[in-house]
Amino acid sequence: MDHGRRQASFTVLIFLGFVLASCEVSHVPPAPARPNKVVLGYYPSSKKAEFDHTKIAYENLTHIAHAFAWPDPSGNLVVPAGYLYPALNTAAHASGVKMIVSLGGWGNCAGFPGMSSAAANRTRFIGQLVDFCKTNAYDGVDIDWEFVSNAEEKANFVLFIEALGAALKAQTPALLLTLAATSGNYYGRWIDYERLADDFDFIGFMTYDYHGDWSDHSGHNAPLYAWGGDICGSLDETFAYGRSRQVPLAKLLVGVPFFGRSFDCAGLGLPFTTSEGWSYSDIMALPSAEWTLVWDATAQVPTMRRPDGTKIISFDNMSSVSLKCQYVKDKSSAGVIIWELSQDHRGATSELLEVVGKSFGVR
Repeated sequence: MDHGRRQASFTVLIFLGFVLASCEVSHVPPAPARPNKVVLGYYPSSKKAEFDHTKIAYENLTHIAHAFAWPDPSGNLVVPAGYLYPALNTAAHASGVKMIVSLGGWGNCAGFPGMSSAAANRTRFIGQLVDFCKTNAYDGVDIDWEFVSNAEEKANFVLFIEALGAALKAQTPALLLTLAATSGNYYGRWIDYERLADDFDFIGFMTYDYHGDWSDHSGHNAPLYAWGGDICGSLDETFAYGRSRQVPLAKLLVGVPFFGRSFDCAGLGLPFTTSEGWSYSDIMALPSAEWTLVWDATAQVPTMRRPDGTKIISFDNMSSVSLKCQYVKDKSSAGVIIWELSQDHRGATSELLEVVGKSFGVR
């Protein structure tokens, strides 16, 4: 009889142990969902002081392109003072986000033609670049040559990318290679997408800056669709261009700007004198009594306008960013690139980046 009670008690204890163990497991929070599309956000090294690594919403990203280093004409890697930011790489990797060194960018591309023109220069640059990635915990390289501009540069760009791609893939683990691509054929004609698509892991089309201080009329910075007979382009037209150039859907990224552009005129399609860049956060801080928000149902993007007709700002807000993410999903494209991560930060929230993350499955 006593033996039976001990056996029963032992059985109950085992059962309770299983129950308690199950309870403990049930309280472990699930791992946060990652974006189910590529979300590659650019982080300019110049923004470190005002927007440090602790402010980045890593959960909404898959890759960070650290901008910018560049080549000199002899094929040496130029890393500007203040570029290295080990805490950023560490924080990104701890969150499962890959870090990519971005090369070039507007105003930093004078060295590309000389570097790519000679085999010795290409070899020197690629060797330094691979060593830099391995030494400083980067997972790959982003090329932002603005812009390849003639037949000679086109041929040398092919030789450079093929050699760079082979060198990056030969590493263990393999390093990534991405491209920031122009939005149309004016400069795109000098990129041999058909030949080079296999060398890139992703090709991100810069689907913004369709209008600015270089334009002869005001217009949307980043329309989703063509509007009002304007011939300067849209995300939809750039997407079609990328596909026509045989960029695979699994590698095709489109751009989502966290900035806008102003024009000192009363509306779109008009002459203007000055145009300036505005961050999303600065646009949203404008006094509502002095500005009117107008939605363009054709272009699927907003503008802010002064009632007195002296200024208009074209930009992206949470609604237009959501529509662009839906476009990516509808087209089964690979994802998005973002310029740039500091520009949508309001209070403690990265408003537009949060929209991107939730659009692509982040809880």
